[in-house]
Amino acid sequence: MNAGRPAPKPPPGPERLFTGGRFATPDGGVMDGWLLVRDGRIHSLGTGVPPGGPAIVVPLDGRLVVPGFVDPHCHGGAGHSVYTGDPAAVRGAAAGHLARGTTTMLASVATVEPAAMEAAVRTVASVIDDGSAPNLVGIHFEGPFLSPARRGAQTRGALRDPDPDLLARLIDAAGGHAVSMTVAPELPGARELIRRYADELVCCLGHTDANAAQFARAADLGARAVTHLFNAMPPLHHREPGPVAAALLDPRLICELVLDGHHLADDTVRLAHRVAGPGRLTLVSDAMPAAGMPDGDYAFADREVTVTDGVATLRGTDTLAGSTLFVAEAFRRAVSTVGIPLPDAVRMTSGTAAGLLGLRDRGELRPGLRADLVELDPALRPAQVWLGGAAVG
Repeated sequence: MNAGRPAPKPPPGPERLFTGGRFATPDGGVMDGWLLVRDGRIHSLGTGVPPGGPAIVVPLDGRLVVPGFVDPHCHGGAGHSVYTGDPAAVRGAAAGHLARGTTTMLASVATVEPAAMEAAVRTVASVIDDGSAPNLVGIHFEGPFLSPARRGAQTRGALRDPDPDLLARLIDAAGGHAVSMTVAPELPGARELIRRYADELVCCLGHTDANAAQFARAADLGARAVTHLFNAMPPLHHREPGPVAAALLDPRLICELVLDGHHLADDTVRLAHRVAGPGRLTLVSDAMPAAGMPDGDYAFADREVTVTDGVATLRGTDTLAGSTLFVAEAFRRAVSTVGIPLPDAVRMTSGTAAGLLGLRDRGELRPGLRADLVELDPALRPAQVWLGGAAVG
């Protein structure tokens, strides 16, 4: 399964030789050395004296280089939403995330009325097709087949029981770029929908009031991921372990975490990491338009959201409405605040999600893969981003 259509090859460009850096390697180590980019891909990397030749030399001065971040759950950023129906807004949101190191992302279209949802999906697909948001590779449907009891910030009146005809229309609107959907597995018709589409879409379980047995059955039918684990689902209870325990213990399920310091307590993240490990966890942004923007009031699809101290809530409530997070900040918090080992954080922000989406050409610093790179400063914040070997910004 691949994200949308096969990803285009990086455009040919000059050879670049990155020297004097520290590189996060696929074996979980950090290598002092060099990395050579040719035709937009990693040609080679090593230690010692770098190779000679015509390459443009990029001195790193000891900075750490990690694979470009992969975000399978993003609604917007930099003041823009991905589902207003405005192509410029889609491009603006994608560019805001690219500038902060997210070299691969899905546009997450949340639950709105079906006609508006279809129109938003068509707009995102048009932007992918014209190549004007080069880090945008596909579409995630966050609904509309979600539990009213666990809808979070989703629009209640737009929620539907699973409807194959509606999903078929959304997939058609996506023009070959539909990648994943979030569905509540306890809803009438959900099992049949998961079984029918498990080979076509990454079926994610979320916004759900399901019990553990219903989660396990959905995984049996082909569900492969969990949307923002712990959030918008029953909490872990000692006599009713529910979907949280089922997700953490099931090796078939990859679980999203929103690591912004608000959606999850740090010990909750440590627990998930201890139980599931980096190969089954991916740090997502779940970002809304206020990511990278000042506090204030924002329009988010058909909702009104207030952002205070970086926390987005539905206006007049304490219900979280996405985040103001970038994956780069989730990475930094994972290492610096939560204490997750750096190699694990690298995997949780790149390789795990790339594997889930079937993107075999990225997610690690390995010869033959895309040269999607993020240079980090000593505080683990992006200093420079490279997309297919080309500098961003």
